[in-house]
Amino acid sequence: MRRALLAAALAALVAVPAASANGDPASDVLLTQKVFVGPEVPVSKGKLDALQKTVDAANAKGYPIRVAVIAFTGDLGTAVSLWRRPQDYSKFLGSEIAFVYAKRLLVAMPAGFAVHDGRRSTAAEQRALKGAEPGHTPDALVASTTEAVRKLAASGGVQVPVYSSGGGAHDWRDRIIIAVVGLLVVALIVLAGSRLRARGGGRSPSAEPRSSPPRSPESSDPGTGGR
Repeated sequence: MRRALLAAALAALVAVPAASANGDPASDVLLTQKVFVGPEVPVSKGKLDALQKTVDAANAKGYPIRVAVIAFTGDLGTAVSLWRRPQDYSKFLGSEIAFVYAKRLLVAMPAGFAVHDGRRSTAAEQRALKGAEPGHTPDALVASTTEAVRKLAASGGVQVPVYSSGGGAHDWRDRIIIAVVGLLVVALIVLAGSRLRARGGGRSPSAEPRSSPPRSPESSDPGTGGR
């Protein structure tokens, strides 16, 4: 009996990592969390926090929704064939987590947004997102997803506050730093060029024209040469 239990436990330990490795990461995360953004996706903390707060607020106010932001093909795991197919992936992801969560699911890819809600119609959600353009960089994709969640919630009669992502100040600070560094580099290049020209412009002693030796008075007077 003990051996059978031990064998079953070992089999479970082996099966869980294998299942996780063979599936898509979002289906693992969204079983217990409301937002999935790939761990390798370079997103600013402010924009990520704004998305999380927006989703949390929508759920707290009675608008259930979970979100998967798929910025890169690596975020799909073995479901990479569904890249650029947000609607198909939303159905796939919804079926993967349906035994825990079978309500509204928003998928965001650079190719577009898609909403899946089990067997329920998503016509209202599609109308709410009509004309919504997803961002094509990680930060822009997360920011546009936050706005999409607000639009969806509003279509369901739920108003979600706008949370500051704090990205504006950081962006301007980064631009200023880049500009200052660029100016310093240009100044160093100009200074180095000036020094090289100054060194190359000086003449070496061997390059100076030689003056003829002074002539003596005797050799310079032709009238005294024969005396």
